[in-house]
Amino acid sequence: MMNWYEIYGFKDRLSDIEQFFIEIAANEEQLLTFGYKRALELPAAEKAFEALKTFDEDFANLKRYMLKMDRTLGQELEQLDANGKLIEQVSLIALRLRMAEARKPISGTLAVINQVFFYLPYFSRLVKSKGLFGEEPVSLQLTIINLRRLKGLANICYELLSSKDNSDDEVFKPSNVIPDRVIDLIDTAIAEIENISSISPTERSRIEGYLHEAKKEALSTSPSWSKIVGALVIVAAVTSGVADAPNAAKNIKDAIEYILGTSVEKPLQKYLPPPSENEKQSVPITTLA
Repeated sequence: MMNWYEIYGFKDRLSDIEQFFIEIAANEEQLLTFGYKRALELPAAEKAFEALKTFDEDFANLKRYMLKMDRTLGQELEQLDANGKLIEQVSLIALRLRMAEARKPISGTLAVINQVFFYLPYFSRLVKSKGLFGEEPVSLQLTIINLRRLKGLANICYELLSSKDNSDDEVFKPSNVIPDRVIDLIDTAIAEIENISSISPTERSRIEGYLHEAKKEALSTSPSWSKIVGALVIVAAVTSGVADAPNAAKNIKDAIEYILGTSVEKPLQKYLPPPSENEKQSVPITTLA
């Protein structure tokens, strides 16, 4: 079963894929001229390539959960795939990407010839008639539209599930949680992450985004601790695997442990990722009451 923060992560990955496909569509002539491998150089390519690796699994998990949670929403998702052939279309595009990544570069002379042919009227029409995907039945524009629809459905599911989680906050004693303590730990983690050199600026921005969202929620008049824990868990899972981020990971896990330490009816430690090798060698985390 998907948790609300897993759906939140899927929404982010859908945005990455959608942006990449838009960039491909906007640069179609360039890709036709210089080869599909040029798509791998587009700004959104790196994040989208990673997101495409789990797209099928993410979609299947979301559909399974939506059918259980709200059959009407689940059926809309099924129709999106059946009528728009979303999985098939995305899979074909992902396959072309993998093929382009594996293809050996052509010689400079051949690249120049291809470019000249492209700008000659007859050859230009011939190349364009084949399209980006040759004979494969791919509609990039329709796929982008269907991705936007999928993101809308995922957002509805996220809102429903997070609202349900918020109504279950009786498992916590919110009066026992001091928001300032959580905020201080988050601020310390943000400062630590700014000094980490082994992660890319894009990944750092994403991590900081989750932390700022958690901080914003903690500052609200009625914080949703389920939502805060979910965001912190995502960050903990990422930072625990980064060699030079043990302090940031520890601050995040301390915040999670502190919030979960107020659990009334059931332990929620299962949400915590396993400790990394670096953390195992550091001072053990003490559960705070």
